[in-house]
Amino acid sequence: MAEIEIPDPEAGPTETDEASVLAELYGKPDSDGVYAGDGA
Repeated sequence: MAEIEIPDPEAGPTETDEASVLAELYGKPDSDGVYAGDGA
């Protein structure tokens, strides 16, 4: 059986922050916090 490596909690997050990914894809959110992109 394979062992699963558990990340070090002191090292910080292992994935990119969701808000920064959405802002990169769609630009800044509107006043309601919705990431609509240019086609909205």
